[in-house]
Amino acid sequence: MFKIALCVLVLAGLSACHAPERAEVSSVAPLGARSGHSFTYLDEAGVRQTALLAGVRGADTRASRDHLQGLLEEAGDALMLIETEAGRDRYDRPVVLALFDREADEAQLDAEMVRSGQAMVWPRPDADQRALVLYALEAEARQSGAGGWGSGQFAIRDPDPDRLAQHLDSAQIIEGRVVAVGEARNGRLYLNFGLNWRTDFTVSLNRADRERFEAQGLSDPAQLDGAVIRVRGWLYAENGPMIHVASPAQIEILDAPDPRPLP
Repeated sequence: MFKIALCVLVLAGLSACHAPERAEVSSVAPLGARSGHSFTYLDEAGVRQTALLAGVRGADTRASRDHLQGLLEEAGDALMLIETEAGRDRYDRPVVLALFDREADEAQLDAEMVRSGQAMVWPRPDADQRALVLYALEAEARQSGAGGWGSGQFAIRDPDPDRLAQHLDSAQIIEGRVVAVGEARNGRLYLNFGLNWRTDFTVSLNRADRERFEAQGLSDPAQLDGAVIRVRGWLYAENGPMIHVASPAQIEILDAPDPRPLP
């Protein structure tokens, strides 16, 4: 049930390349890339602003920043920004779709960054569908060893807590089987990838995060006990390595257990 619902969401996301009809489109003058997923520009009032690309996170390399810089230079004054439903981050930077016409073939900067392997898919709450659109491009880049996938900047890691300890405080993708599911009294959910919750790799979701699954027609992630999943997010230390999931698109279900009871 969960897996089928997620597939439906992915298919819906494939048609989400454009922002909602009511979204405001702004033509801006790009100034330069700050990273592989952020850049500065002059808005229509001539004020310097910084924006984040929806759905991606660039590799922490000069190559990633330079690739985005090249795209910005190619776009020039034809660059158009559309603010997504993700709104702005805590630093008041808009989370945007950025697109321009390349010989009448519309290009989007986030897709170009993922296709080149210079950025990974990075779901944000309320911008889930855009991230889902990019997963197919990321798979192609990973298989071909493009950009950060070939250099080792990006990798799909196993949930071994000792190996993950070498990558704390960074953006990571981890794949493994959920060994146990626990729930705190406040509704916070824990997906454990080992037998000792004090030291193993864990995925956490609070009550509001779980409600996003329900709002998108997905089953409660508490039903993922025994499933093989791939999860991405910021890896930090809390009773072992942990990733907090705020968006359903952060979890890819690779193998879900059959929910039907055994005869």
